[in-house]
Amino acid sequence: MNDDSKFSVRSDVKKMAKTILEVVEVAELNGVVCWLNYGALLGMIRENRLLPWNNDAELSCLYTPCLPKKFKLIVDHLNKIGYSAYFYSSIGALAVKTHNTVVNVNCIWIENKSAVRPHETASEKGYAPLISRIFYWIGTFFVAYPSGFVRYKGEKFSGKLILKSTLITLFRILPIFLRKKLFLLMIIISQYLGGDYKKTVMPSKYFKEFEKIKFYDGQVYVPKSPQNLLRYIYGEDWQTPKENWSFYDKKN
Repeated sequence: MNDDSKFSVRSDVKKMAKTILEVVEVAELNGVVCWLNYGALLGMIRENRLLPWNNDAELSCLYTPCLPKKFKLIVDHLNKIGYSAYFYSSIGALAVKTHNTVVNVNCIWIENKSAVRPHETASEKGYAPLISRIFYWIGTFFVAYPSGFVRYKGEKFSGKLILKSTLITLFRILPIFLRKKLFLLMIIISQYLGGDYKKTVMPSKYFKEFEKIKFYDGQVYVPKSPQNLLRYIYGEDWQTPKENWSFYDKKN
C-alpha cells in the first residue's frame, strides 16, 4: 500500500462503504444495477480500500428510458431509511448524503462506441465564478425530486437546507414543460456568467462486461478489466496516489 500519511482525511471510509452497499442494495431492489467508478473504483482496485482523502464516492449505471421512474423509487426508499437523497434529472444523477458521507449515482448513456456522462463543471468551486454556480444550482432545483424537507437523521435544519427544500417544493408546483424551459434558461445565464459545461466521454468498451468483487462487508460490481479503464481516466501513473486530483482541472 502507498504511503499517504501526509494526505488529509476527508471521509469516514467505513461509513462510506456502508452507504455504498445500502445504495447498491436499494438500487438492485428497484431494478438498477450500479458499479464502482472513478475514485471509488481506483481505491478498491489499487489498494483494496476506499481512499480516505476522497470526500465522496461515485457509482454509475447504464441509462434506460424507464430509469427516471426507478430513480424516484430509489430516492423514496433511501429517504425512508434515513438518508438525504435527491434525483437531479437534468444530469441523470442521484445524490445521497448522511453524516459526512456523499455517494453519487450517475447515469451513463451509450452512444455508438462512446459512453457519455453529463458533467456540470459550473458547479465546481474554484473552476467557475460563484455567480455562475448559483444560477446552475437554481436551475437544477427546477428539475429535482423530491419536494419537501429532506434531511438525514440527526441533521439540524440550516439556512441552506431550508432554502433548497423551499425552492424545490415551490418549483414543483409548476408544469414540467415550464420547469424544463426555466432550467435551460438558468444554464444559459450561468454560461454567460462564466459557467463551463462539458460532458465526459469514454469508450463504451469499458462498460460492456462487469464482475463482482469483495467490498468490505459485501460485494459490488466493477467493470471487467478495471485496470484498463483506470489507466484511461487517470493516465499511465494511475497507481501513484494524488490527493487533490480533480476532473475539472484542464490537464485532466
